[in-house]
Amino acid sequence: MIIPMVCSLIIGYFFIYGMRSMQAKANLHAEISVLEQEYSLVHERRVDIESHVGLLQPDHVNPDYLDEKSREILSLMHEDEIVILHKK
Repeated sequence: MIIPMVCSLIIGYFFIYGMRSMQAKANLHAEISVLEQEYSLVHERRVDIESHVGLLQPDHVNPDYLDEKSREILSLMHEDEIVILHKK
């Protein structure tokens, strides 16, 4: 009589805590998915920044990129240019 009751308690214990661990595992998989998407965005941004840094290497500076960045930062333009404003 005692042995079946102890066995059923043990089965019940592992059933309850086993379900909790399965829920925790599902939560971890969801968190991993979110973090992988965030990593993908950060990685794309890093590749973009590295390509821009490559254009400004000290041994060879890309003149078009330098001109674009200096105009953007200093808000300068040539006399014969037309400026078209737009919202970002």
